[in-house]
Amino acid sequence: MDIAVKKIELIEWLTRLQDEKLIKKIEALKKDSITDHYEQRMPKDLQQLTQKLKQSEQDILSGNVHSQDSVENYFKARFNQ
Repeated sequence: MDIAVKKIELIEWLTRLQDEKLIKKIEALKKDSITDHYEQRMPKDLQQLTQKLKQSEQDILSGNVHSQDSVENYFKARFNQ
């Protein structure tokens, strides 16, 4: 079973769910997941921050960047349907 089918099944199950305690647990899991993702992306020390800055500078020099307009147009096209 592919991930898209699993997601649809979970959404269908959530729409029928009436157990408030379970819904609160799911909300906490979602919040923790977002927090974990954020913390994984943030540098933990000066060495990691320096490495991220060097990588950013390399991206700029190699042209691996996008303008603000192109980013806004991408998200408008994707989410303002």
